[in-house]
Amino acid sequence: MTDVTLFDAADLAQRFATAKDRIAAAELPVPATIAQAIAVQAAFVAPEGAAGAGYKVARSPGGMSVAGRLSPIAVHPNAEPATFRWRNGLRVEAEIGFRLAMDLPPRKAGYSRDAVIAAIGSIHLGVEVLDSRIEEGGKAPFLLFLADRLGNAGYALGPELPREFLDGADGRPLEVSLDGARLFAGEARHPAGDVLAWLVGWANEMQRAQNTLAAGEIVTTGSLCGALDVIAPGRIDVRLDGRWSLPVRFE
Repeated sequence: MTDVTLFDAADLAQRFATAKDRIAAAELPVPATIAQAIAVQAAFVAPEGAAGAGYKVARSPGGMSVAGRLSPIAVHPNAEPATFRWRNGLRVEAEIGFRLAMDLPPRKAGYSRDAVIAAIGSIHLGVEVLDSRIEEGGKAPFLLFLADRLGNAGYALGPELPREFLDGADGRPLEVSLDGARLFAGEARHPAGDVLAWLVGWANEMQRAQNTLAAGEIVTTGSLCGALDVIAPGRIDVRLDGRWSLPVRFE
């Protein structure tokens, strides 16, 4: 176990940022606390020019609310696809994302689901890019994976959706394809059964930083189709409910 007094968040962030290949978990120092893991995330995105403009929300294996920073973020409401780097082992997830219109700072009184909804300015179709810097990915020690931004390697924020999606995307038809070859076709299903569940949990996490969940931030909420392997470079097309689509290109 890593000595709390010796852990160097900047060093681990630098190792993640400069790694040309995935690194075995056994070769990396493991954060001892969530705060240390979050400190790595903050240092990790800084060299990329990202200013903490977005987060993915999730649950730890122990049921605690956690978040990983999104970087880079591509915002494109038109049909021109965002472009990300491809490598073997990369995966994508179709998700519902929110842009906040109001701050949700940590507070003792907490936030109801309705209070969180009131802070949401817009709802979007999104695609998360997953490409862990750790060889074991999500099977690595959880705090190390959390430091690795929960495997995030990018996010595309797509077209705006109607506010009815706040009540759920489950059951709506969802298709994901790679250069026309189907990767997923079925009904959208969120792991928690509620696209707001993990955001509400994170909003009520008192240990998060004061400046998190600020107005203008993008928050993505969990996969509607699981993690899908992108086996080669090409164009991913996501289509939700037969009406909204989002293209993403990998090169």
